[in-house]
Amino acid sequence: MALSEENRKYLERVIEENDFGHASEYLQRTAKQTIKMSCAGEETYKAIGNSRAAGEPDLPKNTDWPLDSSGTPMTFILQLNLSELAGLDPEHRLPAEGMLFFFAGDYDSVVEHKVLHASSAEMTGAVRKSAPAPTVHEREDGTYLSHRLNARAAIDLPGYAYADNDEIEDEDHEWDEYEELGFALEGDKPFTTVRMFGYAEGQHGDDEYMAALELFGCESTYYPNEAIERLTKAFGGDRERAEREVADIVMLAEIDSDQDIGFQWGDSGVLHYFIRKEDLLNGNFERTTCSFYSS
Repeated sequence: MALSEENRKYLERVIEENDFGHASEYLQRTAKQTIKMSCAGEETYKAIGNSRAAGEPDLPKNTDWPLDSSGTPMTFILQLNLSELAGLDPEHRLPAEGMLFFFAGDYDSVVEHKVLHASSAEMTGAVRKSAPAPTVHEREDGTYLSHRLNARAAIDLPGYAYADNDEIEDEDHEWDEYEELGFALEGDKPFTTVRMFGYAEGQHGDDEYMAALELFGCESTYYPNEAIERLTKAFGGDRERAEREVADIVMLAEIDSDQDIGFQWGDSGVLHYFIRKEDLLNGNFERTTCSFYSS
């Protein structure tokens, strides 16, 4: 989807102020409309149903705490109040109300996880719940310190793994200048702990391929062409669908390592949740995939 008029004008102004007009068309075409969240102080648990990271979730009464395949409680990562986010996404990709809960188990290349959606009706009478036993990550990392989250609308430019250097660089502009443009676009904002709908942090730009392979039960590969071939085979030879499924993978959430909370994904990496665009727009969070990236 094209940028909203407000976002288009803002990006245009930042491009002009930073003398990056040579890449204006490329950036307007590839920029993504995102939601970013920053910590807003330690959680006091005075409210039920606010957006928070770590700690204890406010689950519907009849919802059990998710367990991994070994029976160990998964770690609670996030709960997001969707009514707080509705006005921040011009593409209306999320349900307008209710809650999203993110849990994660132990991680390898693919992370055992759970994403739960609860409607407003299901949240009536929700209660704060403690894990039934020490969770997967907190057994090793110690107890995370819960923080409230504040959300804001933002624009995300292609990162290292996704940017086309031929488009952004010329004789007067190199990668350093492109990074400065990104900083100018962000402005004087607090550290981003959670990012939705943007470009995944990484070095290879293969996250969407890996997510599609996982979602459709295909063997993983780091080579995009092989990924398309495997997906094509899974779809009975339909290469067009294979390419479309990869293109329609959405980064539902990226959670950064955060020393205030205690999140530490590998070596100061990030945790990713991906979903198919069709499932996202239909409010179906039963089919997602989770992975982590660490440099």
